[in-house]
Amino acid sequence: MIKKIFVFLFLSLTCITLNANEPLLDSAESNYAAKNFKIAIQNYQTILGKGLSSANLYYNLGNCYFRNGELGNSILYYKKALKLNPGHENAAFNLALVKAKRVDKFDEVPQFSFNVILIGLNKYFSHNYISILGSILLIFSALGFLYAKKIKVKKVINLSRIMVFLGVLFTLIAWKQQSAVNEYESGVVIAKSSNIFSEPNPNSTLLFEIHEGVILEIINESNEWVNIKTPDNRVGWIQNFKIKSI
Repeated sequence: MIKKIFVFLFLSLTCITLNANEPLLDSAESNYAAKNFKIAIQNYQTILGKGLSSANLYYNLGNCYFRNGELGNSILYYKKALKLNPGHENAAFNLALVKAKRVDKFDEVPQFSFNVILIGLNKYFSHNYISILGSILLIFSALGFLYAKKIKVKKVINLSRIMVFLGVLFTLIAWKQQSAVNEYESGVVIAKSSNIFSEPNPNSTLLFEIHEGVILEIINESNEWVNIKTPDNRVGWIQNFKIKSI
């Protein structure tokens, strides 16, 4: 009974929250259609400020920024949409289009570490899917062992052992994949152009310049500076207001 009450309250609060934000969503869609992209962005950002987020919300915001001529922010929100839903085809398609418009055309250096492979795998199969698959295999293996005890068929026992092995393997991969994704932090350059320095100091050596929309690996942060690595493995420091974490 208590469980039903909690479920009812949760659903009620969810409905109230969605209904409360319907005017903002309607306003954002209307302003986007009327090409008032700045106002549409404000509407969507207000919704995000209330703690609500979804892949579609990020996707719509990415569209607004793109139409407003802000490539960096559009890439940022397409990436956020894909982080929540790696299978979001529209976000992936638009992201590829926007990337082609960037000034900097980095050739990414191939990396073959296990973590990089797991992060790449997450684009197609998230750790949630792999974890569910592992759990299903373990459940079926348990049922197989119980069934094998009754009929005493060796093939069923061997099949159950294989499912146990695969179930444990997929569970470990899902755990490792989640850890790799959480540990890897990246950001998008939102400034039109940014100088990259050798140290977190504007008086240090100027290493190179990058432009809006480049996706950088974030190594660490120090006060108002961010230590970054470019797709071609160059390292340096950028001022934190010129980059946003994905």
